[in-house]
Amino acid sequence: MTRVFGLPECAYAAALSTLATLSNKKLRAVLMREEPEDAWFVEAERAGVRETLVDDVWARCEEHNIRVVSICEPLYPRLLRFDPSPPGVLFYRGTLDALHQRRIGIVGTRSPTPSGVYIAREFGAELAAAGVAVVSGLARGIDGAAHQGMKLAFSESSDATAYGMPIGVVACGLDIVYPKSNADLWEWVAKEGLLLSEYAPGTQPEPYRFPQRNRIIAALSEVVVVVESREKGGSMLTVAEAIRRNIEVFAVPGSPRVVSSGGTNLLIQQGCGTVTSVDDLLAALSLDHRRASESRTELRVLPDANDHAVLEQCTNGAVTIDHLLLSLGRPITEIALSLGRLESLGWVVDMNGWWEAVGMHPHLQP
Repeated sequence: MTRVFGLPECAYAAALSTLATLSNKKLRAVLMREEPEDAWFVEAERAGVRETLVDDVWARCEEHNIRVVSICEPLYPRLLRFDPSPPGVLFYRGTLDALHQRRIGIVGTRSPTPSGVYIAREFGAELAAAGVAVVSGLARGIDGAAHQGMKLAFSESSDATAYGMPIGVVACGLDIVYPKSNADLWEWVAKEGLLLSEYAPGTQPEPYRFPQRNRIIAALSEVVVVVESREKGGSMLTVAEAIRRNIEVFAVPGSPRVVSSGGTNLLIQQGCGTVTSVDDLLAALSLDHRRASESRTELRVLPDANDHAVLEQCTNGAVTIDHLLLSLGRPITEIALSLGRLESLGWVVDMNGWWEAVGMHPHLQP
């Protein structure tokens, strides 16, 4: 394959993210092991794609003012770098500085009641005025209403510089607006805050991408609030991702006779916090600063004491299971279970059979 010169490394990372042969997990491992350009020519040939693909993807990024950052770059958000399942590559418009604010995720049904829309807009407007960013999926319904509330607050303010910035996480390429009815809202979020996706330009909003998107919404939030949701709605997937990350979940109570309140009422019944005003959310933020910024505070769930020895072996470079067997003298099933737990929590990464610790800090080393 003929090499194309003059493209930045992030162009090759962007092109790698489009290869069907690379899952997100494999993509992360490749980017952490090799330079994107070197990895591209190996993986593209293996996938049998045309050599001009990298040029086409990069041209589309430039055409739509889309920036690219891969997990191997310093600019990659720390909130996601140490997540249990971080995207290998991020595409964005706007500014990553939006992630330095206090952040609340607002999610809910695509078919809300008028009351649900009103509450979401009210929350969005009041949180913006309080300097808090709202994270949503920019979907039809509750998600869009929350950011519409922020937009209204911005328009009515004589000085919006102190306002919280909007953060939108979408399940398609940033050049393909979905739903079309939110086109103006997309542009406003990109202008005033951050519009983010793990998908390259041209990627269609296939149904399976939305659950994947939801983990990013949860990971970027300090608190998640569900305004309205059915018991098995997509918002409940975001709730599950938040709980996996020890992120507090709140729900707005609703009438038991309204289908779109079934999920929120169930969450409250199961022990999630009840929220009836923005004051409840602001109080939650004031009590919990663990995910407040890109600080050195560890965001991952700490590993179990039984897994410390395995983690320690992985901190000085990549090791194989054979190495762990010899070093620790434990049964292979016990070691495999430890590695699985550590990987699910974001502490180690599997690089084609070689295991290595991710982002270890001295005060956290066992």
